[in-house]
Amino acid sequence: MLTADVIPVKNKNVVALKLQEQGFDILSIGETITIKGSPEKFEDFFNMKLEKTSKSVLPGLTDSMVEYYRPVTQPLIPEEFKLFIKEIFFPEPPEYF
Repeated sequence: MLTADVIPVKNKNVVALKLQEQGFDILSIGETITIKGSPEKFEDFFNMKLEKTSKSVLPGLTDSMVEYYRPVTQPLIPEEFKLFIKEIFFPEPPEYF
């Protein structure tokens, strides 16, 4: 499963409900709405392409690799959601020093 943060224009609860109706799980509602779904769900809904990649979260340790997805193409907000969603972004895992 994959998570992303949606920046709503207004009416966060309405946006969250609409995303839930589209098959996303709502993890939290704050300044952003954190949603969860399969990579395929994100690709289909936001008409985008994701790639699976990995990086070390603790530099110098070989067993600290974490896999995650990142956009290869820009996510496109569906026309019927443009009044509700300003932006979507996919946070990368943090790197620890």
